[in-house]
Amino acid sequence: MDIRPEQMEATRIARWGKVQPYGETFIESRLPGFNKRLYKLINRGVLENKGVEPAIQGEHRFGVSLIEVPVGQGANLHSHKTEEVFFPLNGKMVVFWGDHGEHEVELNAWDCFSVPVGLMRGFRNPNDHTLLIYSVVGGTDAEVGRITWHPDVVKAAEATGLSHDAAGFLETADADGGNA
Repeated sequence: MDIRPEQMEATRIARWGKVQPYGETFIESRLPGFNKRLYKLINRGVLENKGVEPAIQGEHRFGVSLIEVPVGQGANLHSHKTEEVFFPLNGKMVVFWGDHGEHEVELNAWDCFSVPVGLMRGFRNPNDHTLLIYSVVGGTDAEVGRITWHPDVVKAAEATGLSHDAAGFLETADADGGNA
């Protein structure tokens, strides 16, 4: 295989600073405490916003994301159909899990947390600075499906105007109560 450097640059390299984060990527996006910036590098994965395109195109057997999490923010209780691993890169990360988030552990920078398939989990940033997390989700886009959110998260999100369509993608209610 012969790939020239300019081809590699155009198709297989995602440069930090050039990749832009996406806004509302999940149903929890408008809930207090769950603000984050997601940089999708490889595969769309579990994202619920139809407009998200990864920086590196093509079918891969895994998805890679970088997640910037402001102080005190994180991800609400949810599960995936495939494996996921997290690495907090520049500080501590609290991961909680269980049917009601009743268990938790604090990770240090560069610790790895391998999340079992189907486990309800979430995370938050306990630091006094923005946390950067490296995340890998197993499987192709077709295999990973959408996220399964805790029923309480879905109910709270619907009150903000965000819901899912039949395929699990975001819908927003317009001013007349319909869907945009």
